[in-house]
Amino acid sequence: MVSKKSKKSQDSLLYQKIIITIILVSMIVIVIAVLISFLFKPENLVKSKISNLSSNYYENYLYDGLNDSANFSGDYKSTLEKYKDTGLTYITLRQLILHNKEENASTGEYIKEYCDEEKTTIKFFPEEPYGKTNYHIEYHYVCNF
Repeated sequence: MVSKKSKKSQDSLLYQKIIITIILVSMIVIVIAVLISFLFKPENLVKSKISNLSSNYYENYLYDGLNDSANFSGDYKSTLEKYKDTGLTYITLRQLILHNKEENASTGEYIKEYCDEEKTTIKFFPEEPYGKTNYHIEYHYVCNF
């Protein structure tokens, strides 16, 4: 026979385990909720989409387009070095979206929900050694986050 004291002790231990399990599960759910809200914030998603569009624009249009430019001497370094400090001209978000209209249509619609496409601007700054991926971008966001 199990004594009443032993039975109470087992019940108490079981309740403690249940409470600890509930607390741990609650903490895990809270951490997951915070991570999801951070990762899927519209601000982060919009900035990521604009960054992807900008990189694609620079690498596949501006940089490659130098070959077709009348002022291009054939040397990327001498051509881009002039813009190291001042940057290339500003482009608007609208220009960025319209650049490759078919490919950027759905992305553009999502971004336009949050950002002013005429006032949000992007500026590219070439960096040494002036390769296709050697640049940084400055963004001026006019968005409702």
